[in-house]
Amino acid sequence: MKISTNFTLRSSSPWDATLFYSVIDLTMREFILATWGRWDEARVQSESQAHSKSPNAQVIEIDRVPVGVFLVARYPTHIQLEQIYLLPKYQQLGIGTALISTLIVEADRSSVPVRLRVMAVNPAKRFYERFGFVITEATPEFFSM
Repeated sequence: MKISTNFTLRSSSPWDATLFYSVIDLTMREFILATWGRWDEARVQSESQAHSKSPNAQVIEIDRVPVGVFLVARYPTHIQLEQIYLLPKYQQLGIGTALISTLIVEADRSSVPVRLRVMAVNPAKRFYERFGFVITEATPEFFSM
């Protein structure tokens, strides 16, 4: 794994809805189909638009090129990782590792846990386990960690 240090984060805007849609389509479609047996185009479009407008959303860039999205909500009781999606070409470069590591440091300093939800069929569960995340709740569709 190459550790990338040349990525930046910027606030998302409504114009980033296409990026949100693309990363979900390219990284999550197979898991959505495996879990629910169908792709709900209207829902993915709507959620992409809503997420791109969220004050908690950021765009991951390399050399000013959007390569992924990062959505984190901060609450008094915990930090919720809602989305971390990278276009396939930019996966396994250390970007996700750097972002999760930074969240964990922030959470430790604030004395709160980091929480997330991952689809049960998504192999990203192993990625999160490397950081010490454990399943706290399981449904047929999702693992809460």
